Amino acid sequence: MNYLKELLNKVFGWYFTKKSLPYWAVFMADCSLVIFSMFVSYMVVMGRQAAVYGGRYLLWTLLVYLFIYILCFRLFRTYRGVLHLSSFKELRQVTLAMMLGTLLAAGFRFACNYLDGFTIIPYRCILVTGIVACVLMLLVRIIMSNINEVIRKQRKEMEDLLPREVIEVNMPAIGNMLTGERILITGAAGSIGSELVRQIAPYHPDELIMVDQAETPMHDLRLEMATNWAFIKSHTLVANICNPRRMEQIFQLYKPAYVFHAAAYKHVPMMEDNPSESVENNVLGTRVVADLAVKYRVKKFVMISTDKAVNPTNVMGCSKRICEIYVQSLNKAIHEGKVEGITQFVTTRFGNVLGSNGSVIPLFKKQIKAGGPVTVTHPDITRFFMLIPEACKLVLEAGTRGKGGEIFVFDMGEPVRIADLAKAMIARSNHPHVQIKYVGLRDGEKLFEEVLDDAETTIPTSHPKIKVAKVREYDYAKVCEDLEQLLDVCSSYDDMAIVSVMKDLVPEFISKHSKYEKLDRN
Repeated sequence: MNYLKELLNKVFGWYFTKKSLPYWAVFMADCSLVIFSMFVSYMVVMGRQAAVYGGRYLLWTLLVYLFIYILCFRLFRTYRGVLHLSSFKELRQVTLAMMLGTLLAAGFRFACNYLDGFTIIPYRCILVTGIVACVLMLLVRIIMSNINEVIRKQRKEMEDLLPREVIEVNMPAIGNMLTGERILITGAAGSIGSELVRQIAPYHPDELIMVDQAETPMHDLRLEMATNWAFIKSHTLVANICNPRRMEQIFQLYKPAYVFHAAAYKHVPMMEDNPSESVENNVLGTRVVADLAVKYRVKKFVMISTDKAVNPTNVMGCSKRICEIYVQSLNKAIHEGKVEGITQFVTTRFGNVLGSNGSVIPLFKKQIKAGGPVTVTHPDITRFFMLIPEACKLVLEAGTRGKGGEIFVFDMGEPVRIADLAKAMIARSNHPHVQIKYVGLRDGEKLFEEVLDDAETTIPTSHPKIKVAKVREYDYAKVCEDLEQLLDVCSSYDDMAIVSVMKDLVPEFISKHSKYEKLDRN
């Protein structure tokens, strides 16, 4: 009895858990290839009518043959490669399994001469099945191996551009928090939002609610979910976070337990020219989603911010700083009992993300491929960088670690000179003679980014690379009053008036290389 109990624990403790999912995928793919090969070979040899009208006897016979091959798969553990063919050993295991399976299948074919209820499969069909199925199985593994290798090389190239070790976080703890929960992600079609989806999906959330107003990328995300995580109940919703009625409908219908707020306008020069849109999308959108999170009793709200919110020199950075102020003051009001709610608001603040949409990496690659020049704004400009998976792990770590009101920041090592980044990419390319052209700082851009305000300090956490920024606190009622004034003037679409109010809200906002510098002199 103890042996049987241990066996059952082993079976259900591995074979029916998410850890075994990749092995099941390989196993099922191999079984499908065997059935496909056998049916096609039978149809070619015996004719289409014989295959179509073979009935239950043919089906029963094919299943018996499949069972023979399954025994061989288990014996040689062919599924252990997990769609990855990297050594002669794996090649040999697949080939030996198919050879033994073919021999056993031929033995069963001989026995069928003395058994009733089975369709007689010609020996040449069995031989062709073994050869074709073996070739297909190896071909699938080779293709997947090449795809995995390309992805690995791209990831390694990105990692090599960082002047530090890749930061890791406690993913099992994150998984325990998210498993079985309803999770809403705004900006789900963007670089960060879509990577959050990919990192959360393996932990089997109860439902994934993905919101973005970009239709085509959302369609792509829907197809990716259907292909890779069809077992998850997911919803791809095209919606504007600034629309209170639409967003309330979403919260009311799905009632998420966790919200990851990644939706924002992020391009500095674009927002410098469109401050009204920056305020409406970033500030108003954040307020709409945050207020609904409180109303519908979301457990945790994780907001994605940026290092450009520290001592902002541009409209985009200032708009994100205002978002930080709002969610922190709201969290404080809940904690003090001034606002009824249970939601914990935490913020993640990090630097530029390597390879994200609109970042320098895709731009430099395009310019190098075209023969140059590679355009850099200034020889001395530096930025903090991190990988997309790193950034998303920080967001998820904040959701696990945060108790409400924190701004989590990374120890991102030394900043990277953009010129050095361009030189490294040129050196690794097939176009080593591409030139670098310096084009001058863009509107609102500064030479050096910061992660913490001058008046701020940091508090260490149990993770050596993650700290909490100690920031000044704001009164929620006063913040709401200030936001109403900002949103009111925003409707005038008067750039100077809008930015003037933003500077009143965030006194450390000093414009650089911008038409708004005159407001600082006044």
